[in-house]
Amino acid sequence: MAQRPIVRISREPARLNRIKGQRARFPKAISWGEQAKRHDAKFDEIEDGVARILNGADLSTSPDEVTPDRALVFEIIGPLSNVAKFVAAARRAGFEWLGEDFDDDSNDEEEEEEADEPSPDSGQSMLYVTMPTIRGLQKVLSLWKQYSTNQAKPGADDGEWWPLFGYLSDVRTWSAKDRVDPTLSRYVDRMMRKFPDRPIRLELDLWFRSDPSLRAAAREYVVGLMSLVGGTVLDFVTIPEILYQAALVELPNEQALRLGSFQGPLSTADRIMRVRPQSLYSSEAEDAAFSVLDHHEPQSAPDTRHPVVALLDGYPVENHSLLRNRLRVSEVDVHAVDVPVSRRRHGTAMASLIVHGDLGDDTVPIDRILQVVPILGAPQNLAEECTPQDRLPLGLVYRAVMTLVEGSNGVEPVAENVVVINHSICDREAPFGQRATYWAKLLDHLSHRFRLLFIVSAGNNSEPFAVDAYADCNALETADPVQRQIALLDALNRSRGSRIMLSPAETLNGLTVGAVHGDSSAGTPAGLVDPFDTISGVTNLASSVGLGLNRAVKPDFVELGGRQLIRSEDDSSFVSAWAIEHPDVGQLTAAPGVGVSQNLVRRSTGTSNAAALTTRTATRLVDVLENLFAESNERWLEAKTRAVVLKALLAHGCTWGGAGDILYQLYAGGALRKKEAISSVLGFGRPDHSRIFTALGSRVTLLADDIISPDSLHEYRIPIPRAMVNNREVRRVVVTLAWSSPIDPITRRYRGVRLEVVDGDGKRDFWKGVKRTLSPDGRAARRGTLQHLVFEGKNLVRPGSLGDIFLGVQAMAEMTPFAAAEVPYGLAVTLEMGQPVRTDLFTDVEARVRAKRVDITQRVPTRVRT
Repeated sequence: MAQRPIVRISREPARLNRIKGQRARFPKAISWGEQAKRHDAKFDEIEDGVARILNGADLSTSPDEVTPDRALVFEIIGPLSNVAKFVAAARRAGFEWLGEDFDDDSNDEEEEEEADEPSPDSGQSMLYVTMPTIRGLQKVLSLWKQYSTNQAKPGADDGEWWPLFGYLSDVRTWSAKDRVDPTLSRYVDRMMRKFPDRPIRLELDLWFRSDPSLRAAAREYVVGLMSLVGGTVLDFVTIPEILYQAALVELPNEQALRLGSFQGPLSTADRIMRVRPQSLYSSEAEDAAFSVLDHHEPQSAPDTRHPVVALLDGYPVENHSLLRNRLRVSEVDVHAVDVPVSRRRHGTAMASLIVHGDLGDDTVPIDRILQVVPILGAPQNLAEECTPQDRLPLGLVYRAVMTLVEGSNGVEPVAENVVVINHSICDREAPFGQRATYWAKLLDHLSHRFRLLFIVSAGNNSEPFAVDAYADCNALETADPVQRQIALLDALNRSRGSRIMLSPAETLNGLTVGAVHGDSSAGTPAGLVDPFDTISGVTNLASSVGLGLNRAVKPDFVELGGRQLIRSEDDSSFVSAWAIEHPDVGQLTAAPGVGVSQNLVRRSTGTSNAAALTTRTATRLVDVLENLFAESNERWLEAKTRAVVLKALLAHGCTWGGAGDILYQLYAGGALRKKEAISSVLGFGRPDHSRIFTALGSRVTLLADDIISPDSLHEYRIPIPRAMVNNREVRRVVVTLAWSSPIDPITRRYRGVRLEVVDGDGKRDFWKGVKRTLSPDGRAARRGTLQHLVFEGKNLVRPGSLGDIFLGVQAMAEMTPFAAAEVPYGLAVTLEMGQPVRTDLFTDVEARVRAKRVDITQRVPTRVRT
């Protein structure tokens, strides 16, 4: 039997959390006297408003007054010692808690070798939003009077108001400027130029109310509002699990234009939290112009196993010779009649990449059936595929996933064994803006609840960017290729602010994938310029950049996404350039034909392709994990850790490689700033999946998985191979920890539980025989749900150092409600020698892990899988 590349290990007994994070330094609270001077007038205005309400005043003509349906905002400049206690106190006072926002780096710990400059995100402002009742307003006014006149601190029920008053910088009502999205005006102008005769479609995010009767009344409220402005409600979706309630509406142009100046009934509609552009994904219209080629594939026999991978995308050509007997399509919102076969481009391409990879690479197809739920249509009035224009995308995704794994309306789930979901679509109107979008919240909730792994594309950006290194286009096109590559990488870095990844790429629990410049095509079409080589591993021109939530590493990693060529034009003082696709360049995939022709292929590029190739690798890893778990009479599909183990292995082979070296030399600033910039482009790097699929005597990978709760530490001891000691050979240790966290959808802290991988002293110095390589800044790497560390070294290690590498996985609750949460994690560790060795590392480590099982049988059984 062929040697397997992975050994499965178990942890030693749990211990209490050892490591303590450094808390952020906040300003001191302001004295009661100074606060009274600053804010008495504001509370007086609120009190006057309450009096007018009680006296029966008609507030419809005074929209600035505080009313029971209006959100009240407390802005503070420091921390509350216990947010959960304040929430409880606010609710006792008659307030409904609606949300919280803040800037906080209190989870960050400086790493000694990287503390060369301050963290770029050290703000401490916080925002708390509530929906008061009249009784609640009266209560807070009474408490403010006690505080501002230095009366005795109230009892336990109300004591949490005193810290808020001490840090208060402003109290105000939620206004039109809060409510109207800052991008709305540009969106309205663009839609009116594109479709001058059509009404404007917008989304209304409503304040989510805990009372079901208030949520039920919200729809009637929106219907009445649309009747007032001559609009129409197209769709209305409520998803209580993520506190989401929204409407898709159609608005007359004149009403949409008024929103740009914060005017009109929508701008002052108290029950609406935000008015923003319609969430919509659309494929590139240029796809229609691509040439196609014949490709003949022998018909395959259907696979009898249940699908474990699903594709949420366009409707594929099921009868294509490359896809016949390989897909199972389940219709929910989008039906075959909605998408002519000749326009089924995106879903067909993604299915082809998952099943076959880049056809130009001549790889072996995946045998497993691919489950597909189409969520893209092809409207006759548009040239591209898109999410249905009269539906909210979140509703489409929610219904699709529930149909897959839980069923709906009394119908059994259509693919309850699905674990991996390819999500190569995004919101083209919503670049990530520091706060989690509802779309990302939905993916994070579903992934944690149903043990799913969403593989998400970072999004593409083909907007022009300035290249001021060249005087004109001719200079750019005739430049030395190496110098041109450096100039373009520098220009892309300086334009990062306009190339932000598209939501839901900020997903916390999912894997987000960017696109590397490379594919199976060769040469460059005459008259065009290939901007980059395919050796260095840099991303293509349109691949969007991060970072993610709370400046976490995003994208998680990058994968091949096709070569994109460059087009430019002369501007007044610089060259303007952008990415283009060409029929002769890109990754080769199945393509829809016309009539009976169902054997055509075409080339395409983008982060969608990169995500699909990652999903293909995940499908292959499923077979590895199923066999590995089966050796211990376990079923991987039933494991609570199934998704996070897969997530850890997908990222385990990542390194920045040559691309990281190039960008580190190119980017300005200190080490932290350079690493952050590189992380926003490459994430943890590009994975070398052969390290997982291929067994070598000079390498051994160990895999652990478990469930952990906050304030506990799981210990693992990894035997140091004898071959790594008493020599100066290059040795490498790679550690990848992946987990799934519950979320709090109304706070910017968002992540419920943080995990860390630590050594015996609570640090990250696992073994003196190796040290950290060039990789993401340690603080950013600890802000998501994936940590990936690569260590290398060749210092002489004496035989006395032979023993174990201690690895601890510890959990910490980010917020009190998650103190008892159960969090699944996967831990992958690879020990590797740079050169072949006479002693087989795999055999050595496997034998010593087995021996350890005997030593600790009385404490924690150790499972070993070889």
